[in-house]
Amino acid sequence: MPNRKDRLLKEYIHDPYFTKEKYPDPSICKVCGVVFHDGIFEWMEKPPAEAKKEIVCPACRRIQEKYEGGIVEFSGKFLQEHIEEISHLIRNVAQEEMKYRPLERIIEIKEEDGKLIITTTYEHLARRIGEAVHKAYKGDLKLQYPEGWKYIRVYWHRD
Repeated sequence: MPNRKDRLLKEYIHDPYFTKEKYPDPSICKVCGVVFHDGIFEWMEKPPAEAKKEIVCPACRRIQEKYEGGIVEFSGKFLQEHIEEISHLIRNVAQEEMKYRPLERIIEIKEEDGKLIITTTYEHLARRIGEAVHKAYKGDLKLQYPEGWKYIRVYWHRD
């Protein structure tokens, strides 16, 4: 059977915070200290001596510009009764995620109209936070990925 030429190709979703050119290797983010080395960002106790402190990593740029990659919204009576426990779980998930994926970070946590709203640098952390709270406390979890965007909206509710 010949190769078909009429198939739909999935279009690349552009992320303005990743540059096409490579960062100098090795480089250190002058804001947070994450090291770009061998094509990835990673935390290092002792960065290479030749590292240049001249870049701002994509996560720090997103945080500075408040350009979120995901939003998590928690609501319900259960949230109000257990907000301290849930907040602690959220911070633990974020800290654990950041160990292995340094660009996945919380931008902001705020309480608004009885809801807890969290914005994250990328969609993966937002999803993981929502799933962790859902796994621990049940409730209703909804994940929405707007088509064509590198973005997620996560809603969790429990009365």
